[in-house]
Amino acid sequence: MLVKYAAKKTWPEKSSAWEHQGDGDSIEAFANEFAVLEQLGADSEFVVMEKEEGVSPKLQFFRVASDSPLQIVAAEPRSSGNAAAPVEEPATEGGEDSAPVEMPNLRPVISTFFYMGKVAFIATAVIALMAVGLTYLKHLLA
Repeated sequence: MLVKYAAKKTWPEKSSAWEHQGDGDSIEAFANEFAVLEQLGADSEFVVMEKEEGVSPKLQFFRVASDSPLQIVAAEPRSSGNAAAPVEEPATEGGEDSAPVEMPNLRPVISTFFYMGKVAFIATAVIALMAVGLTYLKHLLA
């Protein structure tokens, strides 16, 4: 029975999109196919995802142990920085509901508006004080 899979590189170059999608007999067979097609070198790492309808996707990480002859072994996911990078899921086919999109961070925009408001208030106050000072100086000199 053929199952749908998707694969992408994770080390040394991290790919943001799923590079190879197709059918396979097993996740290992699909991993071998991906490694051969991409001509991955030794110590390259990649992830394969099983895309089964109605079930959360199963991820399995692989590492190329040697490239002559090609030998692939299961691996633990690498972490970049302090936390492991999340793996994006491919777009669903058939118009199914997808996960909600997160709102962008608005903190810099709000901070900028408050800063500009403060600058405008101070500028208006300084101009008003200068006008009062010039008026007082005019009456004093006249």
